[in-house]
Amino acid sequence: MPSDTSSPISLSRRELLAATATASAVAAAGCAGTESVPDDQRWSQFGFDTANTAHNPDAEGPAEEPTVAWVRVGGSYYRNSTQPLVGDAVYANAWHDGVFALDPADGSVRWHDGDADNTQLTPALAEGTLAFPTRDGFRGVAADGGLRAFGRAVGYGRWRTDLDYPQSPPSVADGLLVAGIGANHSADGGRVAAVDAADGTVRWEFPVETSVWGAPAVADGVVYAAARDDDQRDAETQGTVHAIDLADGTEVWSRPLGESPRFNPVGAPVVGDGLVYVPTGTGPLVALGAESGEEVWRADPPEGVQASPALAGGVLYAGCLDGTLRALDAATGEVEWTGEAQTYYGGPTVGERGVYAVGSGGEVVSWTRDGRERWRVAIDPPVSGSPVPAEGRLFVGTGDGLLYALE
Repeated sequence: MPSDTSSPISLSRRELLAATATASAVAAAGCAGTESVPDDQRWSQFGFDTANTAHNPDAEGPAEEPTVAWVRVGGSYYRNSTQPLVGDAVYANAWHDGVFALDPADGSVRWHDGDADNTQLTPALAEGTLAFPTRDGFRGVAADGGLRAFGRAVGYGRWRTDLDYPQSPPSVADGLLVAGIGANHSADGGRVAAVDAADGTVRWEFPVETSVWGAPAVADGVVYAAARDDDQRDAETQGTVHAIDLADGTEVWSRPLGESPRFNPVGAPVVGDGLVYVPTGTGPLVALGAESGEEVWRADPPEGVQASPALAGGVLYAGCLDGTLRALDAATGEVEWTGEAQTYYGGPTVGERGVYAVGSGGEVVSWTRDGRERWRVAIDPPVSGSPVPAEGRLFVGTGDGLLYALE
């Protein structure tokens, strides 16, 4: 599709470090703005909702080719498909540099948690609590940073849960945080765990043979988690999708994806319209029946689908490793249109104004829902996360430690 515009942003990390050094120093000193984001444009967890659809119909991204509203310099942002959150603040997990709550208006720091045990995963917002993964489980803290008294935060830390090493972002459903716990870092092996978002109590744990990297999806009281095989040298490796009862953690069904090293899910599954959509890594995008686990269709672009797709209005938007964005009929898997861009390690998102995706080389592209390219710009690579639209802006983090607000 031809582009409406062709003048890209192109800013290197070095240029941005120089340009933002003063602003960052002021922000670190505690000078913050007061802007918030309307409730209907917020993005409180990975994939936006419990089903991981990555679709907020009210969230407004940039109306036309964007410029940089602000950029925050931090640590290494984001592994595959990880993203910032938007609530009263923009929450950014900078891994070794900690978790930042930033003012949406100017990127100034409202509060910062520099816990060295953080892992590089998307946190989640639940009833005023920000829950984020650490090396030994999850922490729940006050999303507003707590009250400040005599230079200290009061009422900030709320709970901490010991679960060894989370390897997926948490999903929030019915007051529970549901996440994958890694096999390689846990004495108890791989599993999916449900934690009470109010107090950190572990409600149940479901064992899996390997690891779950993608945020579990939840629909109609069932958790869907895609487990990968961590030994990619094994020619008979295979991923498995597990359906788990949200209430008590019992198995509903489990379905192996196939004996091939291509079937090794990294991204998160998506649920909708009676189907579970699973990106298998360097293999196809597979649709399974939500009630039975039986395969309904598969789409197999040349190099596979690693990133989580987005689901909106009966259309599945998949960022592919061959450098295409494909819009598929969600019921049949038939291709409705294809957009050309870059290799996608992070999934697309959908807002009120269209579809957004960021390629690994830093190319940010927006399409209308029917496939007309709206604009494309370039930010500093590498990028393996997903963009988040809100209030006329697009928030995206890079692997080189930059968090952009484009408007």
